[in-house]
Amino acid sequence: MKRAFTRREFLKLSGLLPLGFLIPEYMSGPSNSVERADRDNVLIIVFDAWSAANTSLYGYPRKTTPNLERLADKAVVYHNHFASGNFTTPGTASILTGTLPWTHRALTISGMIDSDILEKSIFHAFRDYHRMAYTHNPIAHRLLSQFSDQIEEFTAWERLYLDSDYFINSLFRADPDIAPLSWNRTFKQLDGYSYSLYLAHIYGLIKKRRIRELTEVSRNFPRGLPNHDEFTYFTLEEGVDWMVSQVQKVPNPFLGYYHFFPPHHPYNTRLDFYEVFAEDEFRLLEKPKHLFGSEKPQKSIILERRWYDEFVLYVDAEFARFYHLMEQSGILENTWVVLTTDHGEMFERGIVGHITQVLHQPVIHVPLLIFPPGQRERVDVYELTSAIDLLPTLLHVTNQESAPWAEGDVMPPFSKQKSTSQREVFALHGDTDKNGVINRGTAMLTKDNYKLIWYFGYEQLKGVGDMIELYDISADPEELDNLSLKLRGVVDELMERLITKFVETENIQ
Repeated sequence: MKRAFTRREFLKLSGLLPLGFLIPEYMSGPSNSVERADRDNVLIIVFDAWSAANTSLYGYPRKTTPNLERLADKAVVYHNHFASGNFTTPGTASILTGTLPWTHRALTISGMIDSDILEKSIFHAFRDYHRMAYTHNPIAHRLLSQFSDQIEEFTAWERLYLDSDYFINSLFRADPDIAPLSWNRTFKQLDGYSYSLYLAHIYGLIKKRRIRELTEVSRNFPRGLPNHDEFTYFTLEEGVDWMVSQVQKVPNPFLGYYHFFPPHHPYNTRLDFYEVFAEDEFRLLEKPKHLFGSEKPQKSIILERRWYDEFVLYVDAEFARFYHLMEQSGILENTWVVLTTDHGEMFERGIVGHITQVLHQPVIHVPLLIFPPGQRERVDVYELTSAIDLLPTLLHVTNQESAPWAEGDVMPPFSKQKSTSQREVFALHGDTDKNGVINRGTAMLTKDNYKLIWYFGYEQLKGVGDMIELYDISADPEELDNLSLKLRGVVDELMERLITKFVETENIQ
């Protein structure tokens, strides 16, 4: 159950407004569903940790998405789309539920979606569809597993890893512990007895053959195979081929959610894109180190950014190949394809990656393209949109009942309402105490051209109070000029709205 705020806590939060601000220096079987060809399919493809800041479709100087720029001629392109969190757990949970982090409560790396929300997901909303889900990312898989009873085909995350125990686990479902232990204890020299030496011998031969295959594949990846850790390897090529085969054989209408790991770290791109930006003229704008930044050398940040950009090229190429295969199959004629991510990646201010307390543009401003069935012309949308808008929008365009729990809106150009400058977009990086109170974190509100970032409860702020940043992201997209002291009226207005939103979603008593 969500913990409700008391009025006393609300007043305590409200009391923050007049305080001084610190300015920083700088898997199931086949479905029995009846085929319903009168409804369009929905396919959501998430590429993990993909920043709009590194996407040439949005003006990035390096040509990181040449294929996407071409395919955008058949899409609705969203230019001001925001994730709801800056890492997998809150970002993914908001896509799946259409709710903000302080509502779904999946806030930390090990966080789970609140039990009150489990019957309020995209899978529940599309209950008349054949539903499928897969992710490379074990953190996202844990969230998806909460909805496994609503998904006809929920595939284990190990399924597309090149060297895993998925085969042995699926082959011997009745002995999920004995089979891998036989392998692990015999061939990996772990302590204990092998329950079946014969099984271990057979599996060992299979593993050795697979390792030889991996050696061949790895030649196409000079920095090493894409991986989640040192034991789990994959390629997008295999993921794309498997996804296409999945959607070709299932009944219509279907809802598919596929969440792939690239371009998430480590940035191990394919040979085609290796070092392609090594000698280019791009120069990274050096920004002052953030309060929450590290002492990481600028030279190292520049190098990792280049490797990341080369990994984005790999994602771009494989999505284009996927689109071509789907187009050839004819599936795109009745399928809405959504291309997005759960959060971005950052290479500035002493920060590399997304494990950070900041909510600056690189980690929160993300790509979103929607490919409507049969669309042949590009539509550009510049209004503010959020990850929580995907659920109500997809229900709307497929003529489904609306989801009353969803906190997002139907996005333009599909909304019947005229666009408004009053749209507010929220995000949260937060942690809770033992009572479930969000006692430390970073909250963001973007409205009109202004973006307010509120840092509270961190050890770094002890003795100085909370920290506020305010940026005009239209005039200052690089977030170089903190306006929090210059525009106190704007800060007070946005801060009051942000705290009110906290209270609304916490069901104040």
